[in-house]
Amino acid sequence: MSFAYESIGRLVVYVVRRRFGRQIRVAGGIALAGALIGGAIGAYLLASRDVEEG
Repeated sequence: MSFAYESIGRLVVYVVRRRFGRQIRVAGGIALAGALIGGAIGAYLLASRDVEEG
């Protein structure tokens, strides 16, 4: 029975990749760029924070 579920899952993944492959790659690129920009902004904000003495 697990063979049937695995085969159906593989078929669904294949169809989705064939149909939406370009959109998935574009969305992945946008997500990666956003993560990199967000990480750079976060690192800058942490590095430029003043330490309070007292």
